[in-house]
Amino acid sequence: MTIAPVLSQPNSPAAPRARRPPRRVTVSRVEVLSPAMRRITLTGPELEGFPPIGPASYIKLIFPEPGQTEPSRPLPDGPRAVSMRTYTPLAIRPDALEVDVDFVLHGEGPASTWAAQARVGQVLYLMGPGPGYPVDTSAPQHLLIADDSALPAVETILMALPVSASVQVLVEVIDANEERPLAAQAQLDVRWLPRGNDHRLAGQPLATALRALPSIPAETRIYLACEAAAMRRLRTLLIDELGVSRSQIVARGYWKLDVVNHPDHDYGDDA
Repeated sequence: MTIAPVLSQPNSPAAPRARRPPRRVTVSRVEVLSPAMRRITLTGPELEGFPPIGPASYIKLIFPEPGQTEPSRPLPDGPRAVSMRTYTPLAIRPDALEVDVDFVLHGEGPASTWAAQARVGQVLYLMGPGPGYPVDTSAPQHLLIADDSALPAVETILMALPVSASVQVLVEVIDANEERPLAAQAQLDVRWLPRGNDHRLAGQPLATALRALPSIPAETRIYLACEAAAMRRLRTLLIDELGVSRSQIVARGYWKLDVVNHPDHDYGDDA
């Protein structure tokens, strides 16, 4: 669900991104991670040759439209699928032709609705992968700030950090029932921050937690990913209130309140 920024000249039109070929995949496993999180394993022979992914890389999944048992295969020169959403794959196992994707059940939209009822044998189409977050493994300290939508990206970043790194993770979730162990070989400090079911409060627990932190050293690398407006407020807080350099921060707007299918290239550069 996260992509790296594309550098272009000011006021120059962005080059269109080439579409990846769609791959037909089926559900092989559904795992309940927490009341609001499902890990769904997708498999199929069309995953042959699927390229490796980096931390916080993204894929696009195409879901069935109402009345369909499986989505229609998109054509290279056809319109984009309506029910297509962006996700960060947690793991790709090329030998087994498997991809793990974590879904937040927020009760809105085709992806969450599908994931809540997902069962073995159901079909999706998968496109990607796209680029992710270039982890600075030489940095001694990392601060990962996210809500539950970006938790898979956080987990892939943790996998890439060396044992010598110290990492603090602030995760905003619906409630304490969403807490679960996160794996890392780095020195890890995780704080789970309940928000409640009111999405209008997005980012408030994260802001409170950030203001309570001690000073953030200049060598700290920061990954910030959550609701788009909250991301901008938190980015401004880090820079204007906490004295963090813009160059320390990589920010991503994963979703936007009251907006369907928020663009997957929101970096908050206007904040």
